[in-house]
Amino acid sequence: MNGDRGIALLAHEGQWARCAHEHTVLLPGGGVGLDWAPAPAARPSRWDAEGERCVPPRPLAPTCPSGIAHDRWCRTWRTRPEEGVVEVTSHAAAPVANCPGGLRRPTGIGIDSLDRLYVAESAGRAVMIADLWTGRVVRRMTMPGRPVDLAVRDVDGEPGAVVLTRSPARLVAIDGKRRPCADLLPLRRPCAHPGLRPARVCFLSGRIVVLWRGDGEAVIADQNGAELLDEPSATDIAGTPAGLLVVAFAPGSPFRRLLERDGALIEDEPLAAEDYDGGAVTVDPAGRVVYTTATGSRSTQGPRSRHAREGVVTTYRLDSGQYRTRWGRIFVDACLPTGTALSIRMLTSDADEVDDPLPASAPARGIPRLRHTDDTPPLPSATALADAQVLRVVPRGEVPALAAADPFTTGTEWTTYETAVAASPGRYLWVQLVMSGTERTSPRVRALRVERPGHALLSSLPRMFSSVDEQADFLHRYLMPAEGMLHDLDTAAAERRTIVDPRTTLDEFLPWLASFAGLVLDQRWSEEARRALVAEAFPLFARRGTIGMLERMLRLYLGRDARIIERWRLRGLGGGFLGFDPDGRLHSPTVAGTTVTTGMLGHFTIGGALPDTSSYERLAHRFTVLVPGCLDDEQREVVDDLIRAHKPSHTLGDVCELGDGMPVGRLRLGLTAYVAPPRGRSVSVAGRTRLGQGSTLGEKSLAAPVSEARLGGVRVG
Repeated sequence: MNGDRGIALLAHEGQWARCAHEHTVLLPGGGVGLDWAPAPAARPSRWDAEGERCVPPRPLAPTCPSGIAHDRWCRTWRTRPEEGVVEVTSHAAAPVANCPGGLRRPTGIGIDSLDRLYVAESAGRAVMIADLWTGRVVRRMTMPGRPVDLAVRDVDGEPGAVVLTRSPARLVAIDGKRRPCADLLPLRRPCAHPGLRPARVCFLSGRIVVLWRGDGEAVIADQNGAELLDEPSATDIAGTPAGLLVVAFAPGSPFRRLLERDGALIEDEPLAAEDYDGGAVTVDPAGRVVYTTATGSRSTQGPRSRHAREGVVTTYRLDSGQYRTRWGRIFVDACLPTGTALSIRMLTSDADEVDDPLPASAPARGIPRLRHTDDTPPLPSATALADAQVLRVVPRGEVPALAAADPFTTGTEWTTYETAVAASPGRYLWVQLVMSGTERTSPRVRALRVERPGHALLSSLPRMFSSVDEQADFLHRYLMPAEGMLHDLDTAAAERRTIVDPRTTLDEFLPWLASFAGLVLDQRWSEEARRALVAEAFPLFARRGTIGMLERMLRLYLGRDARIIERWRLRGLGGGFLGFDPDGRLHSPTVAGTTVTTGMLGHFTIGGALPDTSSYERLAHRFTVLVPGCLDDEQREVVDDLIRAHKPSHTLGDVCELGDGMPVGRLRLGLTAYVAPPRGRSVSVAGRTRLGQGSTLGEKSLAAPVSEARLGGVRVG
């Protein structure tokens, strides 16, 4: 059954780091792989006019660093400091325009979420802010020093930028408004590096990271001076909110990429960057590393490294908690490309002490910060492990859940492999993974799971079959494949309730589950709303055609309460119309009027109907659905479909969106409506918002008093 055995799991970076490593590294996405070294730069060869093979020289790094950024339209913006312009390139790598011109040595560049362009003018000691929608310069801010780079940020929903300056070395935060504010942020030089000057700035996992450069040395540190990486030849850096750090070097050298995990930087294979001119590097919205070239921009061409041919990872001691334990199956979540292989060596013991433990060895790359290293269980005996049997793993044909998200191995085929623990009974277990590959490919192991204990079929057989240890071990392993298949089926059957529960079933099972209630799910509903509808289908349809059922359906879809008002409930609240009636006739109160046709001033009510209208036409079988806020086109269509499908067939209903204000003639003052400003409307401020994008022209204020209102007209503002 499902609860008859436990699992020993190795999946976290800290667990893999405590193992013994030989020519293996920790992977940024999790797990282990073969060690690698940067491949030598392959200089491209060309043919001259006479057919002779020639090698063109490497491009020289520009005397002044440039900048590169991307906008929401997939256009690439880069600065050309020598020419004093900002070049715009479309997705087809064709120059669109050079704008704006006349800049004084532009270096850093960035674009925030409000489509504002920031350009650092190094020679002008200023930052230019432009609006991409209008193409106009909003402001040119003077900096306290010479700006060399900038990075955009979003703090508490307010976009802005951080500018890095020299002479003096400062960090200046600006918000990019027409009247922007500038705040000085703390910036400390890394310790033991007095001759370094700030060169580049970026955001890594929400914090500011600065590249400091000097004569023959470079250090990457945060704004408080804490050193993250010592890389003497680094020329540029780029960071992402997910913790990816890209380090660029001189033209012809690959880019380093590191992922921040638990305060440590775990490095992955370097990326080839052909034709890099040494200008700038960035990460585009799609996650690709993009850099500048002499003709425009280009993305990296993939890893460029040479792997070790073989590597070994030996786990620390796994404890079952009971002596003479027969361990079960081993499951390995791994990716084995063509040309790679994985084998396993196992060792068990009941001894609490290890005489000749294997010497501890850290991974070649990517060592996280470990706590309580003295509490790590001991490694296996080197002598006993050398005599252990080596087994090959067999694929199970399933995709492991831990390998669902890995930004470094997109498109990689992960598989769960299985084998049995071929060792004598023992409380403790050690597992050694032997990985082999080629110079270009490496196996990747994400997680390792071991059943403890194994199956208990031996206890169901006569004692004679397990009286001898050798025979019992053979019979235990012989029955393990068949028992494992039955155990997996029993586990799936025990957990079948998760499939028939709308709250836990997979999204692709929802239509099948809804078919039991005769439902055809509307894909315009959110996943949460569809799950709630299936869960309440039977009690809802038991009350179909009632007000409560229809209000609950609207609540499930909209996520907010909607109220249904039946017209007949308002039959005793008649009065004169204010404005036009449904037939287009004007009925407005006058001082000398009568209540028969218009109503007297001070005695009329907003709403009601004309006396000559039939009460049946006005009230019978009619209702109004009051929806808070405003609906978009899709929501309005879905709400109309809900009313049409679930109302009684002899009734007529309409929808009133309260977010549009108070429609005079359809709502009752003090009963279904109140005089107040509409909710959800923002106020337009010249230079900060655009009409048609959620703003209203006018001033935010309360409703106009009666003394300022004019009958028959509308007052703007």
